[in-house]
Amino acid sequence: MKPILFCACIVLGIISMFRSCIDDDDEGTTVVNFGKNRFTTILEEDTREYYVHVPKSYNAIDALPVVFMLHGSGGSGERFYNISGWKDVGEAQNILTVFPSAAQYPCVLDDGIQKRRAEKWNCYGLELCNGETPQDDVKFLTQIIDELKHRYMIDEKRIYIAGFSNGGEMAARTAIELSDKIAAVVACAGALPTDTTFVPTRKLPILLQAGNSDAKLMAQLETTTPLPMDFDELFTQFAAVEKIANTITRSFALDSVYTVGGTSNTFIYADYKNDFGSSDNVFRFMLVKGLGHSYPNGKNHPLMGAEVHWNWMKDYRLP
Repeated sequence: MKPILFCACIVLGIISMFRSCIDDDDEGTTVVNFGKNRFTTILEEDTREYYVHVPKSYNAIDALPVVFMLHGSGGSGERFYNISGWKDVGEAQNILTVFPSAAQYPCVLDDGIQKRRAEKWNCYGLELCNGETPQDDVKFLTQIIDELKHRYMIDEKRIYIAGFSNGGEMAARTAIELSDKIAAVVACAGALPTDTTFVPTRKLPILLQAGNSDAKLMAQLETTTPLPMDFDELFTQFAAVEKIANTITRSFALDSVYTVGGTSNTFIYADYKNDFGSSDNVFRFMLVKGLGHSYPNGKNHPLMGAEVHWNWMKDYRLP
């Protein structure tokens, strides 16, 4: 019996080691730090940063899903780590949550207005001053994914990206260019450019969220009143909003007919599907009542965006 007991002790020791350590490089192992972690990576000779929240239930054995949260213009990964609500959902739902920081540029054009020292994602249509070269943020996010695979036990079929404003525009870009690595995308207050047809690597699930009281969107639509909480009425009054939806349905080969759900007192949504029965090729357009130009976190708006978005995306997986 002693040899059996000895072997059992070895097995338990190995399990304990894996619970407390992860492979870091060829020189050894590094202890997992639960909670907030800051990492840097070199991208084309520039140092970029990202934050990772490791839930206390992480054990280095069970592969966890991963959610990226991309901040808006002028923000940072650390700020959205603190205010988006995703680290709390990650802790509760056993998700590895990741908060990258956009590159900082000396000068950018934001809605035609020149701004100094702005943090921006290289989404479609990014405009920089003085011939500045934008960084390759698709490569940056891909690099983070590769580093996460090295540091943690992650479920490579359950990697998701959410973004807000300029980060929402970047999330929409990843739906086109990283759809072979991402299971689903949520873009809030930011979308793909209209009047263009994109060709995604894979036709993945995508959710587009807007607030019906988003002052930035309302200014673009030249209205001073909140948008109607009814999609038929919304599209009839504002053809530009329907164009946003049409860009996605056209690029992802979806049927233009939609079904509606939700309640006009909180949020409504229009679901678009395809004609050939693929359950993963879907688009949800979500309109939130009373939401301005912000990512809802339960404090700045009653809606806890991270919870709603996780409940929508969690069942989607890469094929």
